Amino acid sequence: MVIGCDLDGVLFNFSKSFNEAANRRYGRPDASTQWADWDGSNLGLTREEFKQTWRDIAATRNFWETVTVLPHVNRELVWALDNAHTVYFPTARAHTIGRPVGKQTANAIHTNFSIPYPAVFVSDEKGPMAHALQYDYFIDDKPENCIDVKNALPNCKVFLADSLHNLKFNAPFNIQRIDNFNEFAKLILKGEK
Repeated sequence: MVIGCDLDGVLFNFSKSFNEAANRRYGRPDASTQWADWDGSNLGLTREEFKQTWRDIAATRNFWETVTVLPHVNRELVWALDNAHTVYFPTARAHTIGRPVGKQTANAIHTNFSIPYPAVFVSDEKGPMAHALQYDYFIDDKPENCIDVKNALPNCKVFLADSLHNLKFNAPFNIQRIDNFNEFAKLILKGEK
């Protein structure tokens, strides 16, 4: 099987890292605040403060190596899925100073999940990437990415990982909501037996 697995919001806790960066500068929000939408409208930041936090992140050397794994993610399941199948890690992570984003991300995956040579692709064009790589399964927390992949590759089984910021999205019949990565991995690993 060929699997596409998004990173932030599926495996890694980017919102916590963003919140911590904003809190260092502005004293808010709390690190545990979950984003209600992609604009972080519930974080208590002005639009300029939100943009400045992104600039702070861009100025943090090798920032993507510091983002922690989501607390519910079973690290052994990530390794097992990659060991049993071809797993690609597509991401639209932004540039930061230091190593290239793909190398920072690969280092973080290797460090956290013991995957020796993770296949990381940096692009915000997830549909064309899915078509090129011919996914059988795909998971993301952003509805638009799920739709793009499903449109580009109709036979791919696409899953939307539940999150506060996507709960208002009504997934079409051909995109399945799933609680989290662990459920996704177990479904695939169980199907191989």
